[in-house]
Amino acid sequence: MLIGFFLHLKSARLPVSTREFLTLLEALEARVVSLSIDDFYHLARATLIKDEALFDRYDLAFATYFKGVDAIFDVRAEIPEEWLRKEFEKLLSSEDKAKIEALGGWDKLMETFKKRLEEQKARHAGGSKWIGTGGTSPFGAYGYNPRASASGRREAATAVP
Repeated sequence: MLIGFFLHLKSARLPVSTREFLTLLEALEARVVSLSIDDFYHLARATLIKDEALFDRYDLAFATYFKGVDAIFDVRAEIPEEWLRKEFEKLLSSEDKAKIEALGGWDKLMETFKKRLEEQKARHAGGSKWIGTGGTSPFGAYGYNPRASASGRREAATAVP
């Protein structure tokens, strides 16, 4: 898919080099961006386009190549609830499972999670409500919430990376 994108940029007469393309691939392998089409757009533009005067041509080429691909990168895509439950049960301690029951059980937790995902329109970092990174919400990753685990630290959540 990305070789096709690279060739598409070349056919749009954008001066992209193999070295720049390899830099993009290295950045993707290092996971410098989340699974967002917007993040990929900015990363690809930063690594492939060196002249600001070419940004409009890049925008047009990007839009025509990735037309309709938004759904692939959408973090709100339907994830089977049973799969989530099994994954969480593998990671949670007995204390964590008891805390989930105290909050109203798995069904209540999933209902709240889905409601917040529907309300949330963009990636989020920090705060106490939205799903993301570095906040105090019981959802997300790398934040602090005393209800999230025995230590109060969410070490490996599967929400927005």
